[in-house]
Amino acid sequence: MALAQKAATKPNYGSWPRQKVNISDLFVDAENIRLGLDVKSSQDALINDLFANEDAMQILGNIATNGFFPDEIPVVIKHNGKFIVMEGNRRVAALKVLARPEIVPTKETSVRNILKTAGPSVKNIEVVVAPGRDSVERFLASKHTQNTRRPWRPLRQAYFYKAQLERGKTVQDLRNEYPTIDIGKFLRLINVHRIAKSISYDTDQIAKKVQNERTFPATTVERLYEDKSVRDFLGFDFNGDGEVQIKIERKEFEKGFKKVMQDVVEKVVDSRALNNEANRGKYLATFSKAETPNKAKAGKTLTSKDFKEQPSLISQKRKKLAPKDIIFTLQSPGVRRMLVELQGIDYRKFPNAAHDLLRSFLECALKAYFDQCGNPVRPAKGQSYTTLDTVLKEFKKEMDTAKNTQLSQVTQKIISDTNMTSYSAQFLNATNHNPSVFATDKDAEDAWDGLEKLLRHVLNPKPKKNAKNKS
Repeated sequence: MALAQKAATKPNYGSWPRQKVNISDLFVDAENIRLGLDVKSSQDALINDLFANEDAMQILGNIATNGFFPDEIPVVIKHNGKFIVMEGNRRVAALKVLARPEIVPTKETSVRNILKTAGPSVKNIEVVVAPGRDSVERFLASKHTQNTRRPWRPLRQAYFYKAQLERGKTVQDLRNEYPTIDIGKFLRLINVHRIAKSISYDTDQIAKKVQNERTFPATTVERLYEDKSVRDFLGFDFNGDGEVQIKIERKEFEKGFKKVMQDVVEKVVDSRALNNEANRGKYLATFSKAETPNKAKAGKTLTSKDFKEQPSLISQKRKKLAPKDIIFTLQSPGVRRMLVELQGIDYRKFPNAAHDLLRSFLECALKAYFDQCGNPVRPAKGQSYTTLDTVLKEFKKEMDTAKNTQLSQVTQKIISDTNMTSYSAQFLNATNHNPSVFATDKDAEDAWDGLEKLLRHVLNPKPKKNAKNKS
């Protein structure tokens, strides 16, 4: 036992050799914790992922302007005759795309413009060669799960340790190798996320948000399950190794757990709203009887291993903005046609057309919504037609009256945001009217995601009592 608990030998990173390597001989690590792709993904797919999701474009611009900084030396391992990049994947990806912009089609034009004023190209760089993957993992943990470097997101940190467990290490091995890390904290998060990925949610969009390790709101989820009263309410607890222990019927557990996950990813609640025990208690009080687990229905003890993850929807590369499961009951053929086009247009190929259509769709859908509810919105004083701003303000008033805080806040952000957020009225109008402002595929995607909750409400209006026309 004493031998098992002995701390790992302190590594001597300074002894790792350095050598010059051509960038074409460097390979992005398919097991890189930043990436959410299959390990069999091609190098081009891995590089595209780093540009789409990990700000590699910003690093590319910095290298093009300032050169490759000598203190940012990638760490590699030699595997099957190849240099695999363990630390510095984004920098290496940026260098490869500067040499061959066509690798990332969505950024090719921008990269070629940058190259017009860039300094000399970098063909060879110095790398540090680590003895092997195991030896470099402690180095990575020290940099990215503590505070010496830009940290990984909590769930990314958790999956760093999960990957080692899957390669045969035990929980005690991890505790021995990383004595300053709270391994249990990360194992609790891994196991809760596994269960979260097993649930059948109300929409595919919610499922994608839960499955996405980059955007899953781990901080909010942790704040909830670290509270014993929340765990008691949902009918589960943890053992000493962070494994979930569920002692009520699976169906009873899942109905409460599902509501929590949907509320968190849809931002019905966030970590600020749940920042103390009293607020968490108020949140639990909002659960209906149908959403509240019946703890009297005891069952055999379940763990995360008893839950099978749903097929990943993230690996199915998204091309269309509007999902097919939207319920449409507006009596407006024109708005219906616009929805069909949004469900069909490839926004990655036509981001500006998709974003512009989304702006028109939002305005027309809101107008049709008020018409159908018997409250058509008139032009504001001094205007000859009803603008997007006018219908948004009317919708905000309606949500305030209905005490729908979630949609009221979403609408307020659309109206008042001045940071050119992709779904703000400011940005929607700018891309529509200003020839110098354009949308990218990410702008179009983020705009739809930001508007989706509002649009689902508007496209399927509930009958209003005592509706009357505005004068």
